[in-house]
Amino acid sequence: MTQQALLGARDVNLIRGVFFLQPIALGAWFPRIAEIQERVQATDGQFALALVGMPVGLLFMLMFAGRLTEKFGTRQLLVAGLFAFICLMPLPTYAESIVQLFVYLALVGGALAFVELCMNVIADKTERKSGQLIMSGCHGLWSFGVLVGSLISAGFSWAGYGPSESILMVSGIALLPAVFTSYSLNEGREPDVAEKSKDGFQMPSTALIAVCFFAFGITMTEGAIADWSAIYVTDLFGLSAWYAGIAYSAFAMMVTFGRLTGDWLRTRVAVEVAAAGICVIALVGVGILIVSSSYMISLLGFGLVGLGVSGGFPLAVTAAAQKPGRSAAINVGLMTQIALGGFLVGPLVIGYAADHLGIQGGFILLLPALALSLIMSRSLIKRE
Repeated sequence: MTQQALLGARDVNLIRGVFFLQPIALGAWFPRIAEIQERVQATDGQFALALVGMPVGLLFMLMFAGRLTEKFGTRQLLVAGLFAFICLMPLPTYAESIVQLFVYLALVGGALAFVELCMNVIADKTERKSGQLIMSGCHGLWSFGVLVGSLISAGFSWAGYGPSESILMVSGIALLPAVFTSYSLNEGREPDVAEKSKDGFQMPSTALIAVCFFAFGITMTEGAIADWSAIYVTDLFGLSAWYAGIAYSAFAMMVTFGRLTGDWLRTRVAVEVAAAGICVIALVGVGILIVSSSYMISLLGFGLVGLGVSGGFPLAVTAAAQKPGRSAAINVGLMTQIALGGFLVGPLVIGYAADHLGIQGGFILLLPALALSLIMSRSLIKRE
């Protein structure tokens, strides 16, 4: 094996490690959300407004992240972003008001923007250089990292530790391995000025807009379940954070499974068929959550929703990169912005609907979003 091949294989393993380690601290946050809501004494609608702080910070900083990677280098920005993100992740647990929670989550989201962008850029370059399909697997490892973090946090809750103590300990566990792994990457060390776009503004194609709508419905559902699964369990069944953590873990486990098997599925089923299939599975899962009167039945619903949304974003990335009229990087960047908008909108609308319809009634609003994704699934067909 040549030295270049060895370096490529090394970077494949390293970027996989980064995808796994980065979200562990984030996963620790989700099972403790209901306890944070109780601390700040907010209604579901008020709390929903605070929860959009993270996607707002993420979307805002994404406007600058691309240019900064060209100036400083992708790997350097990844290391700095990872350090800032993991150190800031416990901060929202100390919020004493809705405003504080929004600001703290926005700071976390701002750091996360650099991490998300740089991880995906390096994974894409590593995939092309190594000749291996690793993107779906990387996202599967990301989901697995969220699952690990949520299980550890739920275990700390069972042991009697509060949200702040739990997330501080989980962040401390993940910090050094994540920073060391990202620092060890060879790819992205030099500022990549060669790929700057020299084209002027160009309207996105209709096909690309359709892909964006497909991604929006999927990510709206994923964001809503991630932020509201714990509150769903505590409000509906009156159970502790331990059971809320198990519910989120069921969702995250199936997201992980779906993404880890995504490349295998892609080689055997037409992309538009796979896209339609996952939308149907997610619709069934949400339907179960809306009518469920049992914690165990709700676990089935969370699992089906997780399996359904798991393949949406990776499929949309591939489809967006293949659409005509703009470069792959610009297409994927636009799709990512729209997809992140879904993460912002989902928790917000569910929270306000829950104030009037209850948490199960709020989940009804996910049905038209997923129906939109189902309708737009044909836009992913490889015919352009």
